[in-house]
Amino acid sequence: MKNIKKLLAVLRAALLCVSVTACANNSSSSTAVATLETSSAASEGETAESTDKDPAGYDDDIQGLCKYLEDCKVAAGEKVQMSYDVIGAENGYKYVYRYADSAVQLEVYEFPAELSETAKALQDAVRADGTFKVLDNTVPGYLSNDGRFLLIYTDAKSEKEDANKTHKEHVLECFNTFADAKAK
Repeated sequence: MKNIKKLLAVLRAALLCVSVTACANNSSSSTAVATLETSSAASEGETAESTDKDPAGYDDDIQGLCKYLEDCKVAAGEKVQMSYDVIGAENGYKYVYRYADSAVQLEVYEFPAELSETAKALQDAVRADGTFKVLDNTVPGYLSNDGRFLLIYTDAKSEKEDANKTHKEHVLECFNTFADAKAK
């Protein structure tokens, strides 16, 4: 009788492992990472200017910035809301996608008019050396001229590959174009 109980316990554990594995496989396939296609111009080191839009037609907030970056073809995939309050922002989103066979993470944040001490310290750090610390990590950041928006862009290949470097420059150009047009 004891052996049967042990055998049943082992079988239940095995069944649980199989079902958890099946659930994990289903969830990973439903959250596939988007791919942003490289243009022939980008692979030759040119900016794809045909994807640039006029920021005047977009809302004057982070939703408008996200839509603008998507329409300029520099952000792709699902827009995921971030824990923006950790850095003193009032809203923030992240995109994760592949570009030229590299993983790209693009985050944008919007700061309120009245900055908290956390937000002030972050902005001072970014203005000083282009980075800030959050949760014991040093993060590169790009701040709009008026301090309203922050962009975080990570792509290991953007320092090595021409297409990725060109894409990063285009992302920053679109970010600055939008932020400058919407500066209050």
